[in-house]
Amino acid sequence: MTSATRAALLIGVAATAWLPSIARAQANPSEAGGIDDIIVTAQKRSERVQDVPIAISAFDDKALARQKLDSAIDLQIQTPNLLVVGNDRPTIRGIATTAPGADNATGVLLNFAPIGIRPQDEFYDVERIEVLRGPQGTLYGRNTTGGTINLITAKPNDRLGGYATAEVGNFSTVRVQGAVNLPIDEAVQLRLAGFYLKRDGFTRNITTGNGIDGRDQYSLRASLRINAGPDTRIDIMFQHSKEDSTRTRETKRLCKAVAVLGCSPLELGFDNPSVAGGAVLFQTLLGPFTGFLVPPGFNIYAGAPNPTNLRQVAADTDASFRGEQNSLTAEISHQAGDVQLISLTAFTSGNSTGSLDYDNAALPFRFLAPITYTAAEGRTVTTNQLIATDSFISASQAFYQEVRATSSFKGPVNFTLGANYFHSSGSSNFIIYHPSIELFAKLVRNLPQEAWKFNADTPYARTRSWAAFGELYWNLGDATKLTVGLRYTDDNKAVRTRTIFLAAPPPYAEGSGSDSALTGRLVLDHKLTPNNLIYASFARGFKGGGLNLGTGSTFQPEFINAFEIGSKNEFFDRTLQANFSAFYYDYANLQLSQRSGTTFVTVNSNAKVWGLEGEFVWAPVEGLRLNASGAYLNTRIGNLLTVDPANPAQWNGVGTPTKAPEVFINLDGKRLPYAPEFKFSLGAQYTVPIGASGWSVTLRGDYSRQSSYFAREFNTANDRIASWDIANAFLRVNGPDDRIAIEAFVKNIGDNANITNSIIESDLVGSYRNVRILDPRTYGVSTTFRF
Repeated sequence: MTSATRAALLIGVAATAWLPSIARAQANPSEAGGIDDIIVTAQKRSERVQDVPIAISAFDDKALARQKLDSAIDLQIQTPNLLVVGNDRPTIRGIATTAPGADNATGVLLNFAPIGIRPQDEFYDVERIEVLRGPQGTLYGRNTTGGTINLITAKPNDRLGGYATAEVGNFSTVRVQGAVNLPIDEAVQLRLAGFYLKRDGFTRNITTGNGIDGRDQYSLRASLRINAGPDTRIDIMFQHSKEDSTRTRETKRLCKAVAVLGCSPLELGFDNPSVAGGAVLFQTLLGPFTGFLVPPGFNIYAGAPNPTNLRQVAADTDASFRGEQNSLTAEISHQAGDVQLISLTAFTSGNSTGSLDYDNAALPFRFLAPITYTAAEGRTVTTNQLIATDSFISASQAFYQEVRATSSFKGPVNFTLGANYFHSSGSSNFIIYHPSIELFAKLVRNLPQEAWKFNADTPYARTRSWAAFGELYWNLGDATKLTVGLRYTDDNKAVRTRTIFLAAPPPYAEGSGSDSALTGRLVLDHKLTPNNLIYASFARGFKGGGLNLGTGSTFQPEFINAFEIGSKNEFFDRTLQANFSAFYYDYANLQLSQRSGTTFVTVNSNAKVWGLEGEFVWAPVEGLRLNASGAYLNTRIGNLLTVDPANPAQWNGVGTPTKAPEVFINLDGKRLPYAPEFKFSLGAQYTVPIGASGWSVTLRGDYSRQSSYFAREFNTANDRIASWDIANAFLRVNGPDDRIAIEAFVKNIGDNANITNSIIESDLVGSYRNVRILDPRTYGVSTTFRF
């Protein structure tokens, strides 16, 4: 039993020490505490979450505060079959997207608009978050084959008030957020909100002495509500976010050195990649300069440290990240009798630049004389050090427009009808600055300056999509409802891209293509009692194909046939919620991302997925609240012949490794990436009033664990991510009417270095693994004032 497990059990025992007899609570339900309803708009109409025949995890502002869910990274711990890994793209039920050129499989929405918010951003002043598991293409459209995460911001109201929260913690953390609600008059209300976070890095660069993966970011939001008439309402939200941090894409390099391949495909360690047999291209490129720029028999990695502590690195330069984003949503709602008419307009624009030490090492190697070359985002340096950096630079903008009509007739039939249009465009560059590339290109091949670096250059990528959709809701009786939905989607994409590497810049590869599909869903739900719902559904989902960045090669659209049965239940005078779902997916042309040299490409394969989920909340007596969830997931890839870039000749550890001849292997039966078979979470809290003063004390503990999973579809030993767990604890003191609240917290009690993600790097640097690690133990105190 791990220390985190023991801590979570102790918290649970402490929380239940005050429990009255559960049997008495069941015998007299009127004494029970009860569970508040959460109203969701998963079907684009307001409904109790327990009445919606969809697998949903819903968190209102109270739930987010109760469990201190600060971002989607935290949200994954409390949501069945949700992982946030791999370029920070959410994975639901094993359906992941990690390639830069492919659309997301999970829609991340801001106020129902798919305008590209980042899942790693911090939550603040949120009304609720809805996580919908399973294909949601009928109502939500493109790129929701895995599901959706919808963040709904807090809206203005007609009461003057607000709150302010200040938090301090270890790693010199300062987190401040707050909001003020200003009812200007009966017709106009304004809400202003803001967030600021600054903390030191969770990882130590022993070369520079600095912490990396730190944060320095803020976000500001203004929300305006205009009651334009008794039946018309306008909600406008504008948000500006900015960051200048040491955020890293990956945390730590792992490698067991072998000749030719650089790093072993069979085991991991803390070595530097071997340069023997030409395993590292940059070593080979410096060969022509032996004797006058580099010493004979040199090894660029000789003596370079790689600490065995997962939270320490040794790199020549610290990571850096700068980003900025502006988002606007505007919703106009008009009630025309029994039909609500809605127009939703959204726009976002943003840019970011992230830079790392490319070889992830502090190299003792020195040139025989100082040389001048380009490093770190295009800056020129003169030094005898070998400093290699990479930069990922992107800019994008997106526009979204939706109109829909939703009925609320008294009769047995209602509907939702709508249409939408989406347009996005952007550019991206992945650039490697390395003196060996520059020297070889300039002095050996006499190439123009544009070729003195590696550049996966995509100056233009555009998506244009439109769709028409509708759902019919037919009450077949007092307790039975049939839902029939259809959607027609037309996607059109275009890209201009090229890769410049040790050759004259080639012409851009330009391509465009269109995909269209008719999809929909069929749902039958029945209420056994007013508090017990069962449902069965079929949904056909679609995600458009595209063009791989850097190469312009194409991949096909994917289709999913999803079958699901479930039940949503409330027992014991609605003090116990118990929700269950079972699902089966049949995928055609599932899009998988694979490493190919210096970039990623998306390929297609069939797949089968099935699983079980359960979520439970129990409030048997006043003050006590227990929650739990569990999930089982089984994923299998179909026939897919491919080459493993980490082990192209399938070396088995005997003799000398080779890269050729390439051996194609069949991935039939392998598990999908980022799909743990088992996952469960437990939580308990108990609130004790302090006499009749109005003050109270709340003790809460949470524990979550998931089984091992694979970072790649090859399912090798190096791909395996070990099972990991995490435990958190909170102590809160609340004043009368919650006007003041003081909280002490500790997250990741066991200080576990949980690896959550692993990315294989190019064979140019020996195919080592870059891994990402969950946050270490963090603790602190916060104070909230409400007025």
